[in-house]
Amino acid sequence: MIIRKRQILLSALVLALGAAVFINWYYTKPDKVPSGTDTQQAADENVNLGDAQYVLSTDVTVEDTTLTEDEFFSQAKRKRREAHDEAAEVLNDIIKDSASSPDSVENASQKLEELADAIANESDMENLINAKIGCKCIAIINDDKTEIIVEKGALDSAAAVQIKEIAVRFGAVDADKITISESKY
Repeated sequence: MIIRKRQILLSALVLALGAAVFINWYYTKPDKVPSGTDTQQAADENVNLGDAQYVLSTDVTVEDTTLTEDEFFSQAKRKRREAHDEAAEVLNDIIKDSASSPDSVENASQKLEELADAIANESDMENLINAKIGCKCIAIINDDKTEIIVEKGALDSAAAVQIKEIAVRFGAVDADKITISESKY
């Protein structure tokens, strides 16, 4: 009779263990992907917290990511504005510094005036190009060069001629120092 009790107890434990394994499997198994849904989306829903995942490194630049056209032009204008602000701040610091020589103060004042003119000319060029051609653009004036980037699909031979005329008028540079390119976004 002792053997019979042990067999019943052992059978009950095996049955309980089997039920526990079945319940664990049932609640942790991957769900079937419903037809018409993306498999990546279904896979993302079944990710366990704490699992190792590949991530982007911290040295990713804006050019490495996919941008929309509006994001590209707004970021480019923001970066240009920040660069202008930094340059103006440095020049103002030179002008305000009492230890600066009169020559460096005069040179910094001249550069600050040139920067102000470049900012105004860039803005005027962009507004006129937008009005005449009807496309988004960004103009960058660097010393003796002018670069203009227009939105994708807006550059043809007629538009290029109009843009170059506008750039010559506002950029105060020769036509051969003007670069016109089309955005890839």
